[in-house]
Amino acid sequence: MIRLLGLGLALVGVAAGASTATWKPLPRAPIAGRIAAGTVWTGKEVLVVGGVSGTEKTDVSDGAAYNPATRTWRKLPAGSGVTGDVEAAAWTGHTAVFWAGNSPMGPVRGAVYDPSTNRWRRLPSGPLGPREGYWSAWTGKELLIVGGTSGDGFAGPVAAAVDPETGSWRVLKGLNTLVGLLQYGTFWTGSRVIIVGKRCVTPDRGSTCTKYRPVFVSYDPATDTRRQLGTTSPPDADRGLISIGWYRHEALFLYAPTQRILGYDPATGRWHAGAAAPCTLSWSHTYWQTAWLGDRYVAACGKTSLQVYDPARDRWTIVLAGPSPLNSRSWSAIAWTGRELFAWSGTIYASGNPTPANGASIVLR
Repeated sequence: MIRLLGLGLALVGVAAGASTATWKPLPRAPIAGRIAAGTVWTGKEVLVVGGVSGTEKTDVSDGAAYNPATRTWRKLPAGSGVTGDVEAAAWTGHTAVFWAGNSPMGPVRGAVYDPSTNRWRRLPSGPLGPREGYWSAWTGKELLIVGGTSGDGFAGPVAAAVDPETGSWRVLKGLNTLVGLLQYGTFWTGSRVIIVGKRCVTPDRGSTCTKYRPVFVSYDPATDTRRQLGTTSPPDADRGLISIGWYRHEALFLYAPTQRILGYDPATGRWHAGAAAPCTLSWSHTYWQTAWLGDRYVAACGKTSLQVYDPARDRWTIVLAGPSPLNSRSWSAIAWTGRELFAWSGTIYASGNPTPANGASIVLR
């Protein structure tokens, strides 16, 4: 056990000692601050596209690119057509794809940006109507969009995939019978999609649905087939099972009631409990204001520190880093470059919930 002065917290199961790092303010961006933007790391730049801006919460479609090597921004060209809440975004290896469902009224739009030509190409509208709360997965060939709600009901069809190279869409029939699906996490393993969630027994009742069944499925996009996964003693997910990411052979979650890491192994259907977070995370910070680095999970710890979870060692480490958007805001644009954690704009907890056009980055080793 260690005790960090100033935090007033006894940290059990935390790696001995605390490291230090410093947030560095980002230069001012050429676009207005916002929440719910599509954010992608290209290997050279962080792209921030779309979102909802200002105290009036106006949908925006513009975007900008930030280069951490030169610490400079550039404004992206107009023409994406992607506006509002962008919940699906991915880097294909040479282009970035963005898709927004904007439930319940739309517009439903997607586009592909090519940094080498600095041009946008709009995607065909596809089979999916307006939705929110959906999940996406990039398979290396297609962007899969799964689930979601529209207004008071469940969005249909349940799932579809788009090939950004050709712009062609296909409905995923292997998932389309999961009407009433609400996910806790959708994970790409490298060959299959693992979906963990619940399904309304009476989906026609929409938001008034009160009876659900657990969903644990493995989906193969190559064959458009799914199979049921086993599970033993799943947690009470309705009380706060929050997705982190895929690590080795497990889907990782944070279980809000106990603030403990949980891992689910689809091969065995078993859960295992990991270390509890040293600092309590609110729902908004856990769900919107954290970062999965591929091998570590980063979240705020109080007002001036970070807590970093290492799944290989089942250990948390405190990083004394100073104040940052990660500690004080919600719905920021967050990206990991492989060296730096980038956090820009987001909502400040103040009158009108303003969205300032500033942020910071920090080197994490």
